[in-house]
Amino acid sequence: MKHERSIPIASEGDAAAVFGRGSLAGRLREAALEVLSPTRCAGCERPGELICKECLARIEVIDPVHACTRCGAPFGDLLCTECGAGADEDAAPPGASAERTTPGRDGSHPDGALDRCLAATVFTDPVPRIIRTYKDAGERRLGALIAELMFDAAEHAELVAPDRFGDILNGAEAVTFVPVTAAAFNRRGFDHMEVIARRMAELAGLPLIDALAKHGSADQRSLGRAERQERSRDVYEVVEPVAGMRLLLLDDVITTGATMRAAASALHAAGAAHVDALAFARVW
Repeated sequence: MKHERSIPIASEGDAAAVFGRGSLAGRLREAALEVLSPTRCAGCERPGELICKECLARIEVIDPVHACTRCGAPFGDLLCTECGAGADEDAAPPGASAERTTPGRDGSHPDGALDRCLAATVFTDPVPRIIRTYKDAGERRLGALIAELMFDAAEHAELVAPDRFGDILNGAEAVTFVPVTAAAFNRRGFDHMEVIARRMAELAGLPLIDALAKHGSADQRSLGRAERQERSRDVYEVVEPVAGMRLLLLDDVITTGATMRAAASALHAAGAAHVDALAFARVW
């Protein structure tokens, strides 16, 4: 698998994407933007870098050896206490095959939801500020950096926990992502996960499939577990062929897992053979 590992923390931006990284117009535009609005750390606002070395060092990385393979929680070994206690919630309806609904010993969950789930970091300072700066303040240059952090997490998980996360990256046939609603796209002017997924696909040497459309307009960040699960039902529509494919599904934050499960369920219903999930952060 070939990939580039050369994302400068503070120098790549939208201008480079539009005008060409080495073009004179691109360099002049970036220089002008830097004068008008100097780059500041998304975690602490220190000038000079998108994420300074001090904030990078403060990010709490999840150890895949002990993470829950079903929801990405940082403490789970096989399954975290929440997923283990809630296993009956996913039991088969009367007459359905129990074999299709029982999580495997490694946490795999072949009932039409997620097969495995990995999160790169814990949703603690400075991660929430980084995500808000990216999504809500429009600092799009963070997308490439977040993608690299997620890519590193997947590579690390394959290396140190092959029995749990083996081939989560190398076994995927394509990358896809949880999209925003049309209302969120219009408000922000971009789909934050598409930017991340595009860079992730480049790093992994995989095709990117814009497979899902999201209906509705509600922002789920203020909702509780039950409300999130209810709002996530029938929200996603598969709009590209995915039958028989092994997919890596990306999202920025996992809170209850309802969003990821709903998206994965739609992909499985459309014929996807396997859906692993990868997120930047896990609320815990």
